[in-house]
Amino acid sequence: MVYIKKVELSHFKSFGGTTPIPFLPGFTVVSGPNGSGKSNILDALLFCLGLATSKGMRAERLPDLVNHSYNNQRHSAEASVSVTFDVADIPDATDRDWTVSRRLKVAKGGSYTSTYYINGETCTVSELHDQLNRLRIYPEGYNVVLQGDVTRIISMNAKERREIIDELAGVAEFDRKIEKTKENIDSVKEREERCQIIATELQKSLEKLALDRIKAEKYQKLKAQVQEKQQWEIVLHWQNLQQRCQQVQGQIQAGEREKQVLTETIANLSEQIAQNSQELEKLNQQVKAFGEDEHLSLTSRLASQQAKRQQQQQRQKELENLEKESKAQKNRLLEEINRYNLELNQITAQKSRLETEILPSLLRTTETARETLETYRLQASSLAEASEAWVKEQSDLSRNITRLQEQLNPYRSQRAQLTERCDRLQTNIVEAGQRLQELEQVNRTKAEESQEILQKINQLAPDIQNLAQKLTIAEQNRVISQDTQKRLLKEQRDKQRELDKLEATKQAQQEAQGTYATQILLQSDLPGICGLVAQLGEVEERYQIALEIAAGGRLGHVVVQDDSVAAAGIALLKQRRIGRATFLPLNKIRPSRPQDISSLRHARGYLDLAVNLVKFQPQYREVFNYIFGSTVVFDDIDSARYYINQYRIVTLDGELLEMTGAMTGGSKPTRSGLRFGKISAKESSEAESLRERLAEIDRILTRNEEKITQVNNLISQLTQQLTESRQSHRENQLSLQQLSKDLERLTTEKEDLTRQLSGQQEEITISRQRLEVLTREIPQLELSLQQEQEKLTALEANHNHSEWQQVQGIIRAQELELQTQENHLVTVREQLKDLQSQQIRLEEKSQESADRIIEIEKIITDAVNQRNIGNLEIEKLDHNILEINQALQQLSRQLGETKQKRDQSETVLRQQQNQQQQAIWQSEKLVNNQEERQALLTTLQTEISQLERDLPNPLPEIPESERDFEKIQSDIRQLQKKLAALEPVNMLALEEHQKTKERLDELSEKLQTLEGERTELLLRIENFTTLRFNAFQEAFTAVNENFKTIFATLSDGDGYLQLEDENDPFNGGLNLVAHPKGKPVQRLSSMSGGEKSLTALSFIFSLQRYRPSPFYAFDEVDMFLDGANVEKLAKMIQKQAQQAQFIVVSLRRPMIEASERTIGVTQARGTHTQVLGIKV
Repeated sequence: MVYIKKVELSHFKSFGGTTPIPFLPGFTVVSGPNGSGKSNILDALLFCLGLATSKGMRAERLPDLVNHSYNNQRHSAEASVSVTFDVADIPDATDRDWTVSRRLKVAKGGSYTSTYYINGETCTVSELHDQLNRLRIYPEGYNVVLQGDVTRIISMNAKERREIIDELAGVAEFDRKIEKTKENIDSVKEREERCQIIATELQKSLEKLALDRIKAEKYQKLKAQVQEKQQWEIVLHWQNLQQRCQQVQGQIQAGEREKQVLTETIANLSEQIAQNSQELEKLNQQVKAFGEDEHLSLTSRLASQQAKRQQQQQRQKELENLEKESKAQKNRLLEEINRYNLELNQITAQKSRLETEILPSLLRTTETARETLETYRLQASSLAEASEAWVKEQSDLSRNITRLQEQLNPYRSQRAQLTERCDRLQTNIVEAGQRLQELEQVNRTKAEESQEILQKINQLAPDIQNLAQKLTIAEQNRVISQDTQKRLLKEQRDKQRELDKLEATKQAQQEAQGTYATQILLQSDLPGICGLVAQLGEVEERYQIALEIAAGGRLGHVVVQDDSVAAAGIALLKQRRIGRATFLPLNKIRPSRPQDISSLRHARGYLDLAVNLVKFQPQYREVFNYIFGSTVVFDDIDSARYYINQYRIVTLDGELLEMTGAMTGGSKPTRSGLRFGKISAKESSEAESLRERLAEIDRILTRNEEKITQVNNLISQLTQQLTESRQSHRENQLSLQQLSKDLERLTTEKEDLTRQLSGQQEEITISRQRLEVLTREIPQLELSLQQEQEKLTALEANHNHSEWQQVQGIIRAQELELQTQENHLVTVREQLKDLQSQQIRLEEKSQESADRIIEIEKIITDAVNQRNIGNLEIEKLDHNILEINQALQQLSRQLGETKQKRDQSETVLRQQQNQQQQAIWQSEKLVNNQEERQALLTTLQTEISQLERDLPNPLPEIPESERDFEKIQSDIRQLQKKLAALEPVNMLALEEHQKTKERLDELSEKLQTLEGERTELLLRIENFTTLRFNAFQEAFTAVNENFKTIFATLSDGDGYLQLEDENDPFNGGLNLVAHPKGKPVQRLSSMSGGEKSLTALSFIFSLQRYRPSPFYAFDEVDMFLDGANVEKLAKMIQKQAQQAQFIVVSLRRPMIEASERTIGVTQARGTHTQVLGIKV
C-alpha cells in the first residue's frame, strides 16, 4: 500500500528550521493546543503536492507561507516542504521511496519563485499532477479535508454541490472536448457560409446565364434546322415534281384505255339487267304462293325442342353414371359380405371341430397318459426293492468312475488350456514386438503434430486478443451511439412539442386576427382590401376589453375601398368555397344616426363614447361609427345600471348592457378572439431556433443511424471473425489436448506392452513345465477309469438291472408324453378364444356392409325412376321433333327450288345494276380527270425546268421519315418565326455557362463535404454529451449508494442524494436529504450544526470511497460534533484506515483513543512549532 512515509518542513509557516515528521500506515492523529501549528502540517501537504492555492492554505499570498521571523531576519527568505511516499507496492517502481519537494524563494522586494522537484529533479506542476494521478492522488479530489471544506459543503448552493460530482466524474474534460469541437464547428460553419455565399452568387449568375445559354442553344439549333430543311425542301420539291410528271403521263395513257373498256361494259350490262328483271318478278310470285313465313316458325320450334332433348340426354347420362357407380359399390360390398361369411363359416367349422373333436380327444389322451405314468411308477418302485444289493454295488462303481472322471477331466482341460495358452502367448509375444515398433513410429508423428498445433495456438492468441479489443471498442461505440440516439430522439420529441405549442399559439393568434376566409382574403393580393376592423384601430390597454366586447364579431369584418372590391371578394370566396365574410365598403357604409348623450357628460362612472376611445385614420371614421354606434363606456356596472334601457353601455370589466335591458357579464374573457392592434412576432425567433435545432438533430440522427449501421456491421464482422478464431483456437487446443492424451496413452501402452511381454515370456515357461507334468499323469488316470467302466458294464448286464432301467426309461417317456398333451390342451383353448373374437369382428363388419347396401339400393332405385321419367320425356321430345321435321321437309320440298332460284336471280340482278352504275360514274369522272391531267402536265414541266437551277450539289440524303414536303415547309415557317422571336441572342453565354456550372459543381461538392464534416462534428459533440451524462450518472449513482451506507453508519438514520432535475442533472443542483434517527426527513439547510457536519462528512467519505486514494488528511472535522458522534466518526475512520492512510488533526478524546498513534504539536518557546511523537 502506498502511504506518506515522511513530511519535512523548513521555515514553512510556524515551523522554524527543518522539521522532519515521520508517518506510518494506518490511522494517525495530530493533536496539540490551539495555535500550536498542527494544521500547518496539512497545509504543508497541500503546498508541496500543489493541491491548493495560497488562500486554501490560509494565506493571502504565497510569500505569507514563509516563517515570519525567518523572513524578517534576511534579505531573502526561503521555505520548502518535502513529502516522501513509500511506493514499494507499485509494480514498476524502481525505488522504494518517491519524494516530492517544493521550494519557495521570496526576494526582498516581495517577488518570489516557486519550484517543484520529483526525486531531486525539477518539474512543472502539470508533470507533478500526472505523476500523482498514477498514485490516485487528484487535485480535484478530497485527499486533504480542511476545516473550511466541511463548512463550505454545508454553505454552498445546490449547483456548486453538484459541480463536485462533475469534477469527480471528469465532466470538465468532456466540456473541454465539446468546446474544442464547437470551435471546429464554428470554423467549418464559417467556411461553409463563405462557400454558400459564393455558391449563391454563382447560382444567380448561372440562372441568368442559363436563360441566355438555353436561348443561344435553341437559336443555334433552330438555325441549323432551318438551313437543312430548306435544302430538303428544294430537293423534295424537284423530286416530287418529276415523279408527279411521270405519274400524270401514265395516268393520261391509262385513262384512254379505261374509257374504251367502260363504254363497252355499260352497253352489255344494260341488256342483262332488262332480262333478269323480268325473270325475278316471276319467281317472287311463286315463292309467296308456297308459304315462306310458316317455314321460319317451324325452324324455330325445332331448335327449341332439340335443345330440351339435349339437356334431358345429359341428365340421363349423369343418372346412368350414378347408377353404375352405385351398382359397382354394391357389388364390392356384396363381395366383402361373401368374404366375411366365408371366413365366418371357416371359423365356425374350426371352432366346432376344436370343441367336438380335438378338445375331448386331448382330454381323454391326457387322462390316459396320467394313469399309465402312475402304473409304471408303481412297477419301478417294486423292482427297486427287489434289487437293493445290486444297486449298492452299481452305486459304488458309479462313484469311483465319477471320482476318476472328476480328477481326469480337470487334467485334460488344464492340458488343453495350457497348450492353447502357450500357443496364444507365443502369438502375443510376436504381436507385442510388432506393436512396440508401431508405437515408436506413431509417437514420433504425434509429437510433430503437437508441436505444429502449439505454434498455431501461439499465433492465434494475439489475434483473438486484438479482435476482442476491437469488438469491445466497437460495442462501446455502439452503446454510446445508441444512448446518443435515445437522448436525441427524446430531445427531438421535446423540441417538436415546444414547436407545436408555438405553432399552435401562432395559429391561435392568426385565428384571432380573423376567420380562415378573411385570412385568405388578406393573403390573396386582391386590390382595394384595407384590412380587418381589428387591424385598423388601436386602443389603450385599460379600454381594450370593453371596446373588444362592445364591437364583438364586427372586429372581423373586412374593410374595402368600394363595393366592387367587396363583390370581387365574395366571388373569390364562392370560387374557393372557403366560407363567408362581411365586407364594409368605404364608399357605401353608413352608420345609424348617433344618439344624444349630452345628459351623460356629468354622470358618475361615465367615461366616453366607445368610438372616441379608438385611435384610427380619418378615412375609417364611418367604419368605426358603424361598429360602435352610440355605445358608451362606464367605469363599472353599478354606475351603468341607472341608464339601462336608455343607452347601449359597456363597462371596463366587460359587462354589456343592451337598450333592450339584456345584461351580459361574468368572469373576464380569456381573450382568445379578435383583438385590437397587430400581434407581435416575438415567438418567430424562438420557433426558428427550434426548427434549426430540429433540422440539426435530424441530420445528426441520420448520420448516427448510418454510424450505428456501420458499427453493427463491424461488430457482426468482428464477432464472426472472433468466433471463427476462438473456434479454431478451441479446436487446436482440443486437438493439442487429444494429442497429449494420445502421447500419454501411447507411452503408457508402450510401458504396458513391455511389462506384458516380460510377463508373457515368464508365463510361457511355467506353462510348458506344467504341461510336461500333465502329460505323464493323464495316461495313468485314463487306465484306471477304463477298468472301473468295464466292471460297471458287466454288472449292468444282469437281467434285473436291465428291467429296472427299462422301467425308468418308460416312466421318463410317459412324463414327457403327459407334458406334451397338457401343452396341446392349453394351445387348443387359446385357439378357441381367438376364433370367437374373430367371429364377433366379422359379424360386425358384415352388418355394416349390409346397411350400406340398403342405402345404395335406395339410390339406385331413385336413379332408375328418374331415368324412366327422363326416357319418357325424351320419347315425347323425339316425337315432337319428328313431326316438325316432317312438316319442314314437306314445306322445303314445295319452297326450296323456287326460293333458291329467286335468291340467285335477285343477287345477280343487284350485282349487274351496281356494276352498271359504277361504270357510268367512272366514265364521267374519267373524262374530267383527263382534262385536268393534261393541264397539270404542262404546269409541272415548266416548274421542273425553273427549279433545276436552284438544286444543291451534291444532293443531300433525306430520311424517309422527313419526305413529307408540306410538313417540311410548315416546319421551316415555324422555325423562322422562332428564330425571329429569339433575336437578339448572346452566343457567348454557352461557354460562360459551362465554366460557371463547373465551378458551382465544385463548390456544391465542397459544401456537401463541409456539411458532412459539420454533421460529424455535431455527432461527436452529442456523443461527448452522452459520455458526459453517463459519466455523471455513474459517479452520482455510486456516490449516492456510498452516502446511503456511510450516513446510516454515522447517524443511525438514512439519507440520500437528490438531483433537482433528474432528466437534465446539469440544469439543476444537488441536495443532501437526510433522515436522522428519530427525526423527520430534512434537507441540509434545515438541520442542526452537528447534523450538517455529519451529513457533509458522509458526503466527503462517499466521494473518497468512489475515487479511493492511498492517503487522506482531515483537519479538525470533528470540531462541531458532540462526543457520541465523534466516536462514530472515529470508528468510521478506523475502519477506512484498513485500506488507506489517515492523518487527522483533532483535539477530541474519542478520536485520539481510536487512532493507532498520536503526534503531539506544541510551541517551542512561543516562536516555532515543535513536534512530539506519542505512541498510543
